[in-house]
Amino acid sequence: MNIRKTYFVENKEITQQVNQIKRIIRGSMNGITVESMSEKGIQYKENFGVSLPRLREIASHYEPNMQLATQLWFLEIRESMIIASHLVPKNEMSTAVALSWCEKIPAYELAEITAMTLFSQLPNALQFIEATLDTTHIFVFMTAISTATRITQSLPESVIQSIVLNFNKFEQITLTEANILATFLTRVANDNSERIALIKEVIQTFHSSEDYYKKFIFEFVTKEIEFLKQI
Repeated sequence: MNIRKTYFVENKEITQQVNQIKRIIRGSMNGITVESMSEKGIQYKENFGVSLPRLREIASHYEPNMQLATQLWFLEIRESMIIASHLVPKNEMSTAVALSWCEKIPAYELAEITAMTLFSQLPNALQFIEATLDTTHIFVFMTAISTATRITQSLPESVIQSIVLNFNKFEQITLTEANILATFLTRVANDNSERIALIKEVIQTFHSSEDYYKKFIFEFVTKEIEFLKQI
């Protein structure tokens, strides 16, 4: 098996900051949260259960820096990855780099958080989404949908169609994945009622699906559309 390793140019100041952040993370550990997340099936290479407000606070003490953010991300510690997402200078992350980061996401919790704090904030967020549409990597694809949910008004109709079409290629999905797509489609409808007809069209295949969760998507989104018509 090929294991791609990431190497960094030595920078003493960055190394000191990384080590300092690691110490702060360990000092902020919440064992009860770690155990609760583990019981819910949320798995990371390392997880200290630190709260999101605390992680935002830690990040606020450092200036955005791509090298610092990159080293923190590739530690693959839950907390260092979340902090890293706050420290990326948004105009310095290319689509290719965004994809390489996304491939390291091991849990939907992190997918949702980084879609909000990082990927949807990129000037090239749309290009990032488009670049993921053919992927078979489920976490990458779901991160892209979560990103798209936050920029629905700037999405071309072709991208909305492609998201649903490629989602349908996954033969077995979970309730979490169904909720991510359903949330995306209802957000599109809420933000632009002129796209309701498009949404109704793209979810038609889910109506006759044998997959319980795809039927769930159809019923959930249809009910939301009917509600919007009454407003």
